[in-house]
Amino acid sequence: MSKNNLLYCATDKEIYDVLMSAKQRIHAGVVLELAKDRGIFLSPKDGRETLVNYLSLLPHDYHDLNIILDHREHAGRSEKLTSVTLNAALTVEEIKEVVKEYTSESPADETITSHSKGTDQFVVNVKYSEIDYGKTRLVQRTPKEAGIEFHVDGDKTVIRMPSNAKAKEVVSKLKGKLDGKKKTDIPTDSIEIGEFKSAASRTEFFTSLISKLKGFKLDNVTSVKVEPIKREPEEDELDLEDDQNKEQAKQEALALVRNVALKGETLLASEEYQSLVKKGFFITSIIWRAKETTIPYPIVEFEAAFEEPEDGKGFKYSVRGALNFSEGEYTKTLRPIDAEAKEKLLSLIEQTANATIAEIRKGLVPEIPEADQPGEIDP
Repeated sequence: MSKNNLLYCATDKEIYDVLMSAKQRIHAGVVLELAKDRGIFLSPKDGRETLVNYLSLLPHDYHDLNIILDHREHAGRSEKLTSVTLNAALTVEEIKEVVKEYTSESPADETITSHSKGTDQFVVNVKYSEIDYGKTRLVQRTPKEAGIEFHVDGDKTVIRMPSNAKAKEVVSKLKGKLDGKKKTDIPTDSIEIGEFKSAASRTEFFTSLISKLKGFKLDNVTSVKVEPIKREPEEDELDLEDDQNKEQAKQEALALVRNVALKGETLLASEEYQSLVKKGFFITSIIWRAKETTIPYPIVEFEAAFEEPEDGKGFKYSVRGALNFSEGEYTKTLRPIDAEAKEKLLSLIEQTANATIAEIRKGLVPEIPEADQPGEIDP
C-alpha cells in the first residue's frame, strides 16, 4: 500500500480559530501583512479580532493555509537528546537490516529514511505526525521528525535520539529486532542517578558534569532547577486516624515547595541557591556556559536535566549554541554550531556523565546523610 499524504480542507471557523489561538506569533501586524499579500489593505486602527474575522472569511487555498501555519509554528530551539548504550558487538550491516525490516512494517503515516555515516555510524530519520486533540482541528496534527543515530564502538553501540515518546518507541522496536537477531536480550545502560539517595550526591553529579568537560573551563551557570529529596513517611504519619490531624497534614503537604527554578548569573554561589541546598534540595536541571581552552576560545552553552527528577531517570541534554570571539569581544547572542563539532560535544557530555556516575559509585563522593549535608557546594 502506498503511503499517501493526508489531505484536508479548512472552514472559515477553523481558520479563525488558528489565527486567534496564536496571539503572540500572529499579531495584528502579521494579519495586515497577510491581507496585503492578497492585494487587500485593511485599517491598522481595527482591532485584532476584527482583522482576523475578515481574513478568515476569504477563500484560502493550500498555499494560503501553509503560509498561516508557517507563521503559527514555533521557531524554538532544537529538542533535547537522550541516549542508551547497547552492550553487544554489533555491525552497521546488522543495524541496517533491522531498520529495513522495521521500515517495511512501519505505519502509513511514517516516512523512514536511513543511511550509513562513515564506517561506524548509521542514521535513521523518522517523519511522523503528532496529534493533540486539545488544539483547534486544523493544527491537531503536527508533522514531526526524529533523527536516531547508532554509534558503533567495539563491543558497545550508543543510540542517540530525541528525548520524546515517539523516538523511544522506535528505538525500543529496533532493539527488539536486534535481540531477535542476536537471540538474546541485549543488556543496556542508561545515564541514571536514582541509586544515589542523598541530595549531595545527586547535586555532585551536575557540579562534576559542568566542571569536568575535557577541554573546557566552566564560565557561568545561568539557570538551575532544584527539588527536595524524596522523603519516606514516618510510621506515625502512616497511622494518622484523627480527621483533624489528616486535614492538617494535607495542608502542610500542599504548602511544601516541590521545585524551584532560578535564572541569572553565577547561580551556584547565590544566597537563594545555597539556602535551598541547606534544606535538602538537589539540582534536577542546569544550563551552563563553558569556555573552550583552545583557540579561538568559544564559549559554548550546554543544558542537562532529568525527565523524571525524583527517580533520577530520563537524562536529556543539548548543546544550545556558542558565543564566538570576534574582533576583540564575544558575540552577544548564541550562534549555531556545525554538525561535526556538535556531535563531538554531545559525546563529551555522555562520556563525562558516565565517568561522573562511576566516580560516585566508587565512593569518591560519599553518601552524606540528609541531616549532615553541608550548607554550601563548591561549583
